[in-house]
Amino acid sequence: MKNKINLLIILLLCVNFSSTAEKVNKSDYRVPSADDLLYLELDIGLVIIELNPLFSPKHVAQIKKLARRNFYNGLTFYRVIDGFVAQGGTNADEDYGAKNFKMKNKSLQLPIESRITNTVNKTFTLVQSPDMFAAQTGFIEGFAAAKNNEDSLTWLTHCPGVVGMSRNNGPNTATTDFYIVIGQAPRYSDRNLTLFGRVIYGMDKVQKINRGNANNNGMFENNNEATTIHNVSIASDLPKSKQVNIMVERTNTIAFKKKLSERRVRSNPFFYEKPPQVLDVCQVPVKTIIF
Repeated sequence: MKNKINLLIILLLCVNFSSTAEKVNKSDYRVPSADDLLYLELDIGLVIIELNPLFSPKHVAQIKKLARRNFYNGLTFYRVIDGFVAQGGTNADEDYGAKNFKMKNKSLQLPIESRITNTVNKTFTLVQSPDMFAAQTGFIEGFAAAKNNEDSLTWLTHCPGVVGMSRNNGPNTATTDFYIVIGQAPRYSDRNLTLFGRVIYGMDKVQKINRGNANNNGMFENNNEATTIHNVSIASDLPKSKQVNIMVERTNTIAFKKKLSERRVRSNPFFYEKPPQVLDVCQVPVKTIIF
């Protein structure tokens, strides 16, 4: 029985969760800017995404512009592959046959924002060096990131809950549709798409998004079966009474570095066979607290 309890504790520690504020050291948390919080009101509940203008300023600006025009309201997650991604929007700009849409919306096409230089004045909290896909992985203000030593570039990684902009084959063809990683981390996609945010609240709702036809690339035969996006808004545009009070764990603190060390060493007696002291950046939960 004791081993079963230990296993349950370990599994819970592997989950990125939200909780109600109790006894926490507030200095270990930050309050994200309301101007960088995107509220997705789905038919299954509220999802909050923290946007990242540091890495993808043009994409964040476009998402905000579209949200303020009510562009996404009433659209759906039309392509949902279990264990991979939930993709939402119009579906038109992902369809190679939709030439009229592309012609009318060519001004919406964005240059890919897949990496930035390392010279930004932000703390990079190291997680692993080397990583399977990069020289180093770590965290920058709660976002899982990676970098190479030789070319001084940093990029966001495809961890579960991350939000990116979908595109066609050309790197600069993203327009409106986005996706949320809902399964194992597809790190092979790093630097091939623009990542502009991550879910900080409501990942349990994201996991309830209806799955599409596995034999048809996750598409729905009947779009009425798809999960609906009722409303998308920017938190700062809402009255204070409708804003969610939320704090996110800082990833540049002594407490967070201690957590990294504990997850790397795995000293819990459950692990009678000790795993190698390596750590996948996508297996490190960053806590969110509602207060």
